[in-house]
Amino acid sequence: MVDTFSNQNKSKTLEEALKDAKEEKDDAGTLDDKIREAEREIIRTELEHEVYAASIRLTYQQVKDVDPESIPLLWDLIKTMERIPNLDIHLKKYILDSIQDVTLDAETYQDRRERIIQNLRRGIKILTNEKGLLKMNELYYLALDGKIPLRDFDEYLKKVRNWAYELDQETQIRYARREVAYDYFEVIIKGLLIDPTKYEPLYKQFIETDNLGEFVKHLPKYIKKLGLF
Repeated sequence: MVDTFSNQNKSKTLEEALKDAKEEKDDAGTLDDKIREAEREIIRTELEHEVYAASIRLTYQQVKDVDPESIPLLWDLIKTMERIPNLDIHLKKYILDSIQDVTLDAETYQDRRERIIQNLRRGIKILTNEKGLLKMNELYYLALDGKIPLRDFDEYLKKVRNWAYELDQETQIRYARREVAYDYFEVIIKGLLIDPTKYEPLYKQFIETDNLGEFVKHLPKYIKKLGLF
């Protein structure tokens, strides 16, 4: 007599064993993927901090060469940025790079040098404001998440896809959104450094607004840089 029940049990047990083995393999694959992802994130983060540290050194040297009296102001700004938890490193680097740009202007336009330096000093003082830096951070992340209007987004996305065609679509979109955020920062940050008298009222509106989406709709598109001097 054939023990059908016993054979059925054996078959079921075998099926369960195969299923468990497959799940273990899938879990192992998922774990390996997570490990690789974590390793890539660590490398990326280390690189970002190296680039940021290099930006600090270069900004310090540029300011020292052009206007040593601005060094304490620069140091106060850096200390203020570093006191704010989770202030994005790309935002901090953008601020420093903007200061570098203005110091280069001071070297280039010798007939306007003194005025450029005076505006730079005042602009750095205004930017050394935790509330303002936090607002910029908020704007940056809203832009990255696509939660505020993104001016010229399609144009930026097309450019990103041209130079970052190997990246996945989600990363390309994030890069394009970041470029839009930089456009907004150019008006707010560089505006303050180039012509604080003109742009400080806009900066105060920026800090006080409860609706950044509406604010960026009315943000000037360009700074007419040379026209400010």
